Amino acid sequence: MDIYAAALPGCPGLGAKNIRELIDHFNTPEDVWNASEKDIIDLHVLTPAREKAFLKYRRETDLEKLGKKLLGLGIRWCTWEDSTYPSLLAETSNPPAVLYYMGTSPVFEKTIGIVGSRKATAYGIETAGQFARVLSKEGVTVVSGGARGIDSASHSGVLQEKGSTVVVMACGLDKVYPPENRNLFQQVIDNGGTLLSEYPPGTPPLGRQFPARNRIIAGMSRGVIVVEAAERSGSLITSDFALEEGRDVFSVPGSIWIDSCKGTNQLIRNGAICCTSAEDVLSEYNWKEEKGKPESKYLEPLTIEEEYVFHFCQTEGEVNSEDILQHSGFSVVKLTMILLQLQLKGYIQETEQGRYIIKTGL
Repeated sequence: MDIYAAALPGCPGLGAKNIRELIDHFNTPEDVWNASEKDIIDLHVLTPAREKAFLKYRRETDLEKLGKKLLGLGIRWCTWEDSTYPSLLAETSNPPAVLYYMGTSPVFEKTIGIVGSRKATAYGIETAGQFARVLSKEGVTVVSGGARGIDSASHSGVLQEKGSTVVVMACGLDKVYPPENRNLFQQVIDNGGTLLSEYPPGTPPLGRQFPARNRIIAGMSRGVIVVEAAERSGSLITSDFALEEGRDVFSVPGSIWIDSCKGTNQLIRNGAICCTSAEDVLSEYNWKEEKGKPESKYLEPLTIEEEYVFHFCQTEGEVNSEDILQHSGFSVVKLTMILLQLQLKGYIQETEQGRYIIKTGL
C-alpha cells in the first residue's frame, strides 16, 4: 500500500479500467506516477483529454499533504493486487483499481449482500434486520450500501449481534450519506466492520455513482438477498451484477398488492432462490459457525521498510521524523507514508509534540 495508489483515483476522468491498465504496464502505482510524459502518451491507454488531465493533476498534487489528510481521516487503501483487497471482488470483470476503507481490512471469509428499497415497509425493515441478525450469529459478514430503508436495517441488525458489516458507499469516506447515519457508520467501525468506497475523499454522493457502488456489493458477496424492490429499482441492478458474476440471488417474497414487492416477486419468477428465512442462505452454503472459537485479533504484518522504522522507534524510545531521515536515507514522502502505515496498523502513535513512540500495549 503506497500513497501513489491512493492518489491515482483523484484524477478527474481516470476510471478503474484506466488505472489497472496503467499499473499493469508500468508495474506499480509509483512507476505510473513517475513515468515520463512521453511514456504516458506513447502508451495510448488514455484519450488525449485524459492524458492532459492526468499530467496536470500529477504536477499539482502534493503527495505528502494527501498522506497527512488520509491519516487524519483514518482512511487506508488497497489495490486489486493487495492481500487486503476482497478476493471475490478481485475476480469480477471490472473491479475497482483502488479501494479506500475505514475500520477493518475488507477481507472476510463469509459474505452476503442484503439490499432493498429505501422506502421500505415495516415488513421489509423487520425482515432485513432479522435476516442480518441470524446471519451475523453464524459469523457471516453482511454487505450493504448504507442507504435508508433496507440497507440501514441490515447494518443495524448485525450491530445488535455485535457482528461485522461492510458499508459500501457511493461517495468519499469523508462524506456521510445519508447524514442521519453518522452514528450508525461509527458503530460499524467500532464493532470491527468496514466503511468502503472506490471514490477518493471529497467525492460527493452523485447519482451515477450508485449503480457503480452496487457492483461492489454484488462483487464482494457470495450471494445477494433482495428483500424489497420495486419493478425499477437499484436493488435489481445489484441482482443483475450478481448474476453476471455468477453469484447467487435470493429473493424474499412479498405481497402482490405492494409496489415495493413487485420486483422481488418478479425475481422469483425469473429463477432467483426463494428466501423465506436466513436459514435458506446458511443451508445453501453449509455455513455454521463453530461456537467457542472467537476470531483472534492481530496486528497487520510490516514491510521491511516499516520494520526498520518501527525498530528504530523501539530503540530510541521517542523520535521525530528528522531523526529517522538522518539514519534511514528515505525521502520525506517515503518516510511520511511509512509513519502513516505504522500508525494505521497500530504500531506507533504521534505525541502532541510531533514525536513518535511505540503504541501502549505492544
